[in-house]
Amino acid sequence: MKNTKDQSPSDSHVPAVPDVIPLNEWEKSGDKSPQQDMSEMSPLEPKSPLHSPPAEVPETQIKRPSDRTHDDWFRSDGEDFKPGLYHHMIDRNGNPKDIWICSPIHAIAMSRSEHGDNYGLLLRFMTAEGSWRECTMQMQALASSADDLRGELLDQGARINPDEYKRLNRWLMAQHPDERIVAASRTGWHNNAFVLPSRTIGDARVRFQSESVGHDNFTCSGELEGWQSEVAEPCRGNPVLMLSVSIALAGPLVWLAKQQTSGGAGVHLVGDSSRGKTTALQAAASVWGPPEFVGTWRATANGLEAKAAALNDTVLVLDEISECDPREIGSIVYSLANGHGKQRARRTGGSRVAQRWRLMALSSGERTLGEHMAEAGRNSKAGQEARLLDVPATRQTHGVFDSLHSCPDGRAFADQMKRTSATHYGHAGPAFVKALLASDADFPALHARMPARPEFAAGGGQDARAATWFALAALAGELACEHGIVPWKSGEAIEAAAWALQAWRENRGSGETEDRQILQGIREFIERHGEARFSALQSNSISPVRDRAGYWRDEPGGRVFLFFSGALREAANGYNTRRITEALDNAGWLAQRDPKARSTRIDGEGDGQIRVYAVRPSEEGPV
Repeated sequence: MKNTKDQSPSDSHVPAVPDVIPLNEWEKSGDKSPQQDMSEMSPLEPKSPLHSPPAEVPETQIKRPSDRTHDDWFRSDGEDFKPGLYHHMIDRNGNPKDIWICSPIHAIAMSRSEHGDNYGLLLRFMTAEGSWRECTMQMQALASSADDLRGELLDQGARINPDEYKRLNRWLMAQHPDERIVAASRTGWHNNAFVLPSRTIGDARVRFQSESVGHDNFTCSGELEGWQSEVAEPCRGNPVLMLSVSIALAGPLVWLAKQQTSGGAGVHLVGDSSRGKTTALQAAASVWGPPEFVGTWRATANGLEAKAAALNDTVLVLDEISECDPREIGSIVYSLANGHGKQRARRTGGSRVAQRWRLMALSSGERTLGEHMAEAGRNSKAGQEARLLDVPATRQTHGVFDSLHSCPDGRAFADQMKRTSATHYGHAGPAFVKALLASDADFPALHARMPARPEFAAGGGQDARAATWFALAALAGELACEHGIVPWKSGEAIEAAAWALQAWRENRGSGETEDRQILQGIREFIERHGEARFSALQSNSISPVRDRAGYWRDEPGGRVFLFFSGALREAANGYNTRRITEALDNAGWLAQRDPKARSTRIDGEGDGQIRVYAVRPSEEGPV
């Protein structure tokens, strides 16, 4: 279960909750569902505080036995009773007896998933402060003694008689409201609705329903106008900040524009410590929530899976990659970008439904993904580097920043951005989604045109994949500008994303990732073991070579190293001989080869010949 809206009597500016639609009308409505923002719903105002009765308590006619919810104080048989759900009965002596079960509560709709399962109830109950709150609960929470359900109701402000919890369970099980809503088990797009834990943008008949109550990071503070003037406006002239905010806005477009059913990609801001990277992350986080929206890489793979699923169709912001286990981060990057969690078994047998998500990710750290994995003696794979794109971010004029907007130095500007993003947050993301829902634009067509722009022209492979994701961020920024969500000029978001693509390319170097890693490994192997594990091919030396890797011979074009196949695989750890020789051939590092093979034969120390690989590293080396 999950709360969807706190409704305080003082919130008079919030309009009324629309009546949920009976099932027969709902099924007839088709695509003509109301596009209503649940943030604009009004409270059901309690008539009086819980702690004291009004001056006059009305006499109430009560049917016995029955269960009944009273939203206000009432009088029965000469006695005043506080608001709540009661069991009204007659005791064995024939006297009326009224048992308080919990604070006022109503079951206003039945919920179920789009697939016809995950049934539940939409509840509205009064908190201890006299405000009303809505939540959806799963019926499976009533299994056994329903301790978790009561704990979550208590956590959200309800009051429950500890001696009468079974009556509450029976009351909940007996509720069969005619109204129906769709229970969404994750945030993000559900047909014509965008669901957040505490609100639905679009079709109000879709509500968030979770197995348990978690902390809702999609909270708001301040105003959208304040965020625009004090957070988004200072991003102008700062490509790192504009890119970060654009990435945060791009989450809803992974499905809407890119038509991707799961997964996404991430951008990793790399650079020196205390140069503004965390400030960029907080600016991005303010699109959807408070500073606590920024998470940490210091988590297990399971924990990050759960966090990604909870942020579906938005953005995952993670600070300091060095806090993640370098032995696990490679698989975590694959999982986050592929959009599905580990398949797990149920205790009763069978398999549980694996968590799935779509989102963009924004990360920071002092080291690249490859450098962090190297700490554990592992090479980053091309697929990992194409899913978490390393962008050097602290080489600007003032660390991460270029324009300080009248601040005396970078630290003062960073402090100002942190302060304003902690004051105004949580408005831009929902406002952007609302604009997308109201738009009749062909988002897939817009996305298809963006990578075709000259700023994002790419050859193919990893470069093309990276260009596509930077183009999606650019599209998000430009759409936000068009709809007045950010106070930027047209084209500025494209320039920021194009700058990031170029920075990624320069940092990565040319060629395929695997080729660069292979060539680098071989060059370092030669530099480390050239004199110890190689000897001249026609040497007269009688000194033995321990763990021989091969021989060398000098030619007019430079020294050639004749590698044994095992040494070649050792030098390019993680790759097979075919892939290694392919990279050597592509780079022009093979000095000699047989007509039908990339290897060659030389006379061995005995009577026969041995097969080796003649490698002459280029002076330039891998880039």
